[in-house]
Amino acid sequence: MDLMERLDFTIKIAKKVGNILLSEWGNPASVSQKSSFQDLLTDMDKKSQSIIVEAIKKAFPEDGILSEEGINEKKEKMWIIDPIDGTVNYAFGLPSFSVSISYVVENEPTVGVIHLPVIGETYYAVKDMGSYKDGEKIKVSNRSNLKQTVGLMGFFRGFTGKFISEMEDKVIRIRMLGSIAVGAAYIAAGKADFYIAKRANPWDVAAAVLILKEAGGKVTDIDGKSAGIYSNSYVFSNGRIHQDIINQIKNII
Repeated sequence: MDLMERLDFTIKIAKKVGNILLSEWGNPASVSQKSSFQDLLTDMDKKSQSIIVEAIKKAFPEDGILSEEGINEKKEKMWIIDPIDGTVNYAFGLPSFSVSISYVVENEPTVGVIHLPVIGETYYAVKDMGSYKDGEKIKVSNRSNLKQTVGLMGFFRGFTGKFISEMEDKVIRIRMLGSIAVGAAYIAAGKADFYIAKRANPWDVAAAVLILKEAGGKVTDIDGKSAGIYSNSYVFSNGRIHQDIINQIKNII
């Protein structure tokens, strides 16, 4: 099966799972804690993952799978899955969550899909073929002055407050979305200009890295070094303001 067929498969399963997730959006049957009271797990994280994994194993039995909720079957060719990126948002009935799936070859994302069930948008890319939202090609913004930009970030103790304070008189706004995948998709489409992830896992970023790069954006770690799917931190941007953001981060760490 070629990459376009894998893309079609991925979009279909992401949308299928997205529709199922809506049935408990804001009212999951069960919510539990993982590493802390701020790290939540719902029954639908597990159900979503199970549906995706079952479909992959049926269609691509030789491929490996790495997924957030306890699946670590790494191979040269594998799927990286976040069944709900933004679980807290999902549990509380906020719309900024997504289903994120990427097909990876030798640790390089080659197919990436980020589906936003509530909004009904699907962002996707195939390596060297550009990025798209629902059939329309997308590109990052051309804003090159920080004072023209809107930035996005997650919630990271000991960092978020310092970064916002550093940037509050340098950008139009900083927004906290609670989903790296959603944030990267928005930057890829030119809806925002940068996203800071002080801490992230491969399932958070695999599809996001590909979609942003294929839309003309730039991805590094917070030190400005090249970032792959196993980096610990990320800066996603339109590329034009990337070094400015790195410089601002250096002021607080």
